[in-house]
Order: sequence, then C-alpha cells, then structure tokens
Amino acid sequence: MNKMDELVILDLDGTIINGQSQVLFLKYLFKKNLVGLFFFIRVYAWFILYKFGLTTDPQAIMNYAFSFLKDKGIKEINKLAEEFFNDVLCQFIFGEMLDIIKKHKKEKRNLLIVSNSASFIVEHVAHYLGVRDFLSTQFEIYNEKFTGKILGNIVYGQNKANLVKEFCKKKNIRLENSYSYADSISDLNILLLSANPFPTNPDKKLLREANKRGWQVLIFEQ
Repeated sequence: MNKMDELVILDLDGTIINGQSQVLFLKYLFKKNLVGLFFFIRVYAWFILYKFGLTTDPQAIMNYAFSFLKDKGIKEINKLAEEFFNDVLCQFIFGEMLDIIKKHKKEKRNLLIVSNSASFIVEHVAHYLGVRDFLSTQFEIYNEKFTGKILGNIVYGQNKANLVKEFCKKKNIRLENSYSYADSISDLNILLLSANPFPTNPDKKLLREANKRGWQVLIFEQ
C-alpha cells in the first residue's frame, strides 16, 4: 500500500495539547476583558462538570459560549485567535506528539486534525504543526461578520467519526492501515475507525476500553 493512502487522525484537546483549548481560550478572553464574569463562571463551570463526567453533550454550552462572536468581524477574530495561539496555546503542545507527527510525516502519511474546538483556533494549530487538513466546529458568517451561531453540528461524538468517513471518501483515502490518537471516551468511534488506535492520555472510561481491547496506551508528561 502507498503510504499516501494511509491516514493519521489526531484529536486536539488532551491529545495534541495538554488541556482544553476552549478553556484556555475562555481564560484568555476573560483576562482581556472580552467576556464578563458571569459568562466566564457559567462556561467554566460546565467544563468542570464535563471533566468529572457529570455532563456529556457540549452542544448547548457551545451555543452559549460562542455567542460572544456576534457582530465581530472575521479579521478581528482571526487576529485574536492568532494572538491567543502565540501567547498561550503553543506552550501547551505536547513534545511527544510533535515527535509522533514528525515520524508520520517522514513516512509520507496524510494527517488530519479532528476537533470540536473552534475552527479559528484549530486552524492556527494545524498551520503550526504543518498539517494541511483539519475538521472543526464552524460558525455562521454574514456580511464578513460572525452571527454568534454555530454552523451545522459541532464536531463531537459520532458526528466526528462521520466527518472523518466523509473526508476519506472525498479524498479517496482508505482506513485499512490508518492511525488514530485521542484521549476521550467520546472519541471511541474515531479510534474504532482506525487499524492502529492509540488512546493518548486517556480518561478513565477510555482507559478501561483500551485495556479490554488490548490497545497500546500513550501517556505524555504533563
């Protein structure tokens, strides 16, 4: 098989970066006085509940969280996202994942980042890593401004796997000898798509699943 027929699927939060990119972005917005205290507490509290498995569906909170985008221009948000990446997010990228990506590139495999995080955040991560393709949550734009609404469905759970399948079909890439890296039980379907799944810094539920299936688990230094 030609190595260019092989795909490497990469989750972002907890896999490429140490932590949640959207939590880090929320803190960055609050620090810059771009969102208020009530907004910050409400969204941050949801992430705490999610971390402890007390809530699972992020659709509602994401609808609320990204309402701050309303009436903001594309250039303004892209500049903000670039500054956030350069000032904060780049420091949270796992060195071990950089090595893994470098190895796959050397082997001439296709790389794909798939993340529920905002497209304008994932774009900067992908560019920094030299990864051409990424799938991420998109936002509605009208007259060069954000409406504050999510475009379509968020990139989460089964929808994440469906988008990967669609990507492969469009690009004529097979999954028979693919690789995948993810940290959450919500990404189990992504790992099951792959012939070479690597649970990476897995949460407790994914770790149990990995042990049951005999998958190799990767743990990076925190």
